[in-house]
Amino acid sequence: MYFKRLEMHGFKSFADPVVIEFHEGITCVVGPNGSGKSNISDAIRWVLGEQSPKALRGGKMEEVIFAGTASRKSRGMAEVVLVIDNSSGILNVDYNEVAITRRMYRSGESEYLINNNPCRLRDIRELIMDTGIGVDGYSLIGQGKIADIVSTKPESRREIFEEAAGVVMYKNRRSDAEKKLESTSANLERVDDIVSEIESRIGQLKDDSEKAKEFVNLRDKYKDLEINLILRNIANLEKNSDIYKTDIAGFEAEISKVKEESEKLINRYEELTNRRELLDRLSDETRDKIMDAVQRINSAISEGKLSEQRLVGIENESNIINSDIVSINERKLAEEEMLTNVSDDFDYLSKELESASLKLNEKSARYNELASQQAEKLAEADDGKRKVFELHNRVSASESESKGYENLKKTLLRRREELEALRDENSEADRQISDSLSGNLQEIEEGEDKAERLRTKLSELEASIAKTSQNIKDKEEQLARERLEAGRIQTRLHTIEEMESNYEGYNLGVRSLMKKNLSGIRGVTAELMEVPKGYELAVETAMGASLQNVICESDDDAKCAVKFLKENRVGRITFLPITSIRAGKQSINDKIKDDKGFVGMAVDIVKFDKELANIYSYLLGRVAIVKDMDSAIRLSKISQGLRFVTPEGEIVNASGAITGGAYKNKSANLLERKAEIGDLEKGLKAYNLSIDKMVEELSKLKARQTDEREMFNDLSYDFREADLNLNRLKSLVESEKIRAEEQSKSLKRVESELAEIDKQTKEADELILKLNNQAEKLQNEIKKIQSNTETVLREIDSIKAETDKASEGVTKHRISLNEIETRLENSEAEKSKIKRRLEAMESQLNDKLEALDKLKLEKDLLLNSRDNKEVLEIFEREKLELESNLAEVSEDRQTVITQLQEFDEKQKLALDKLNGLRDNKYQLDLKISKSEAQLESLKEKLWDEFEISYAQAMDFQKEDFVYSQAIKEERRIKSRMRELGDVNIGAIAEYEQVSERYEFLTSQRNDINAAKEELIKIISDMDKTIRRRFKDNFDKVVVNFEEIFKSLFGGGYAELRLEDENNPLTSGIEIIAQPPGKKLQNINLMSGGEKTMTAIALMFAVLKTKPTPFCILDEVEAALDDSNIDRFAEYLKNFKEIQFTLVTHQKATMEHADVLYGVTMPEHGISKLLSLRLGDDFDIE
Repeated sequence: MYFKRLEMHGFKSFADPVVIEFHEGITCVVGPNGSGKSNISDAIRWVLGEQSPKALRGGKMEEVIFAGTASRKSRGMAEVVLVIDNSSGILNVDYNEVAITRRMYRSGESEYLINNNPCRLRDIRELIMDTGIGVDGYSLIGQGKIADIVSTKPESRREIFEEAAGVVMYKNRRSDAEKKLESTSANLERVDDIVSEIESRIGQLKDDSEKAKEFVNLRDKYKDLEINLILRNIANLEKNSDIYKTDIAGFEAEISKVKEESEKLINRYEELTNRRELLDRLSDETRDKIMDAVQRINSAISEGKLSEQRLVGIENESNIINSDIVSINERKLAEEEMLTNVSDDFDYLSKELESASLKLNEKSARYNELASQQAEKLAEADDGKRKVFELHNRVSASESESKGYENLKKTLLRRREELEALRDENSEADRQISDSLSGNLQEIEEGEDKAERLRTKLSELEASIAKTSQNIKDKEEQLARERLEAGRIQTRLHTIEEMESNYEGYNLGVRSLMKKNLSGIRGVTAELMEVPKGYELAVETAMGASLQNVICESDDDAKCAVKFLKENRVGRITFLPITSIRAGKQSINDKIKDDKGFVGMAVDIVKFDKELANIYSYLLGRVAIVKDMDSAIRLSKISQGLRFVTPEGEIVNASGAITGGAYKNKSANLLERKAEIGDLEKGLKAYNLSIDKMVEELSKLKARQTDEREMFNDLSYDFREADLNLNRLKSLVESEKIRAEEQSKSLKRVESELAEIDKQTKEADELILKLNNQAEKLQNEIKKIQSNTETVLREIDSIKAETDKASEGVTKHRISLNEIETRLENSEAEKSKIKRRLEAMESQLNDKLEALDKLKLEKDLLLNSRDNKEVLEIFEREKLELESNLAEVSEDRQTVITQLQEFDEKQKLALDKLNGLRDNKYQLDLKISKSEAQLESLKEKLWDEFEISYAQAMDFQKEDFVYSQAIKEERRIKSRMRELGDVNIGAIAEYEQVSERYEFLTSQRNDINAAKEELIKIISDMDKTIRRRFKDNFDKVVVNFEEIFKSLFGGGYAELRLEDENNPLTSGIEIIAQPPGKKLQNINLMSGGEKTMTAIALMFAVLKTKPTPFCILDEVEAALDDSNIDRFAEYLKNFKEIQFTLVTHQKATMEHADVLYGVTMPEHGISKLLSLRLGDDFDIE
């Protein structure tokens, strides 16, 4: 094994890609100080896994990436590839050439690869472990580190000797075993604690369990007796109730007869009441009509007055319009006069043209604005006058309607006074009954609530106390079990995941190919399908080596993969291209399908992606799964070329050949592994959640247990007192309820009528208020509109004056401007403009004349409507006729009221007789109610005490039941139950659970003890192996060190000693050296050159004892003089089998080199590499 090639890209000062080819013999790397030659040894150290930036002569690991120069950009990544020839097979991989790659990105991310397959740092370290070429080994001696070999503490020197002795791997394994031992000891301690706690409880639990069993037996007997006693009492009460019901039937017949007579009187009374209400409504309606007639008379008078006011307004508007007509005529004359003055003063007007144009625009805009305002105000004033007229009519209507509702309200108030007097006569008796009943009912309700709450609380507390105690014990044991199980699952999960990620169980070719991640490779057949639980062994046996077949996309992908396998010599694989494989599923006849031993075709049982159907049909299409060997043999005789396999892995081929037996290592790992990982992860998550929850629940349970026991004693006494008081109140309330019911019916009728009157009164008040508010709002609106109209009229006068003034200004400026424009353009055009203005004035005159015509028409209509005397006479006659009708209705109403008083007296006599009969019936009802209450109480007792219904209790009834004997037996059972005292029913189940748990934990403890003993034995065996290998190797190094020291120094004395020979596993190593002609002294007192030569002697001694394939030495001879360098270089030639690479700037060393690499820095910060193969006659000056 030797270094073949080192590739660097972006590593430290090597910005550009650099490749160094290593050869046999001695390779020297030379160059001036600061040129970057030591970066080559740093690159080798780094790619082999160095994690200390200080060891790489830096402060941060990111500094290994080329940082850039003034003319070159920095790199984003550093990459080093070390190619090792492994044809000798020293490295434990099936490759003749191994390429170790490490990349570092500026983000801090790192990548490690072996033959371009991603891997972990641990994988690289395990690969080179015990070969001497690790970063902590003796084959990589960095710059300035050679003297540290002899200068460090004796304990630190062990690393070199352990690497040479090949015990590093054993020490790592020993460390893993110690961690497992520590974990096992902790588990054992936890199990011991649990077992001790269970042993302290199990004896008492056994006694409690036997006591509880006796109590349960007595309780069952007591339940049977008590149910039969309750059933006997229920039968007696039902018999008495039947007698009472017969007597009640007689009273009910008599009551029905009296009620029939009373209902006839009530019907006649209601007829008269309806007649009276009808007359009341007629009276109210007649009054309303009289008020309406009065309103119409008033409205007619009011309309006459408004017409006079409007006539005056029309006259005023006519005068305004006439005035406007005169004004327009005057302006018309002025416009005509301007036509004669157009040609005056042309030169003067030309100079004023610009100024006149601006002024005209301003005046015109103002005139237009005022004219528009004036038109709007005139329209607003007209609209206001119209609204006032309409609002006056609405006010009159609202006032008339309000007076009608005032009269209705007075009638309703009189009837209310009559009803209140009737209600007061009967209310005193009702109030007394109601007060007494209300108080008693309130006490019963409170008492029942209290008793029920106490009963529920007692029952809940009793059950809760037992349950809480049991839960605390259960939780503590369950918590211990689940913690132990979670640890076991975690260990198993870690092991399985490592196996899955490393493709353990697959051959080398599959492992290498899957880590390569070639394109087009879908995966291994075993990992691309799912096999239902129980059929893993059957499918694995049927597929055999096909489980490790590789599925790829196409034939080309398979070719690429085969090429990879050949180039890397990692074995053979069968590839299944998706595009080429044809389905191979075998059809089967119905006779096989219907056979009871036939389970199904293997290809139908396993699950896979649809696009892989042909692949798995090809592999499993002719395989049938059957229940057992007998079924396989039977079906094979009628099959059509099928193979039959059982769940135990037995096979019957189509030819009749049978394969079966026991597996040495029964395993279906390749198929089960993925499913097992999922199951373990789910199980671990569930256990962790459960443990956290149980810890919290346990704390709460213990606090609850103390509180519940204190509450139980207090509640028991309160419940007995509440139950006695409740029974007394229930008897008293039943008699008061019947009296209160009759009194309530009478009062309800009065209250109902009063409520209706209140409702009508409220509605009348609301309507009156609404109408008054409406009238007030209308009056306010009239005032507001009148005020606004007056304001608008004043504004119109103001605007009109301003408009006239603006009009005159506009005309003046327009004439002046037109004169100028006429002089400048054309006098004929000016005349045309003046004519258009005259036409506009003519149009205004026409509009004014049309407005006068409209006002005249309105005036004529108003004059015609003033003649309304005839209408007033009609309204007066209608009013007189309505007043006559009102008098007749009042007379009929008085007659009906007299008849009502007579029927009221008859009804009172019938009611007295009915009350007497009801009193007699009430006494019997009271007895029945009492019996029913007792029946209900007994049935509730069945449910409360035994949780069974009355119908279910009948199943317990005994034909030979003797009441007196049952009473005696019940007393005996109660006495014995009291003697037993407090009983923990849960102790029965708890004892069984604890016993089972105790057996389980005892078994677990034995297993853990056995595992602990096994780990201790493994550690002991490791120690023996390490001690033996270290001692044997150390003795050889001692001999070689003494020999090489004398050779390098030309004499002297040197020795290696263990500081503690009784404990070679941890003992430090002491170096004793005496150069020729000097006294034996402490090595730290030697000169730098002597220390270096001593360290080189020790390094050579180790290399001679266990040679490494290659060795990197970075300026190890820097502290030596020329003569010592010669001896050093000459001695290197003794290690012909070792490939040396020396970083040096010593000419004496260079002279012994076989290959020379020169490192220069032609560009600041950028290292370049030159190579030279040297001949035997080469000489360096």
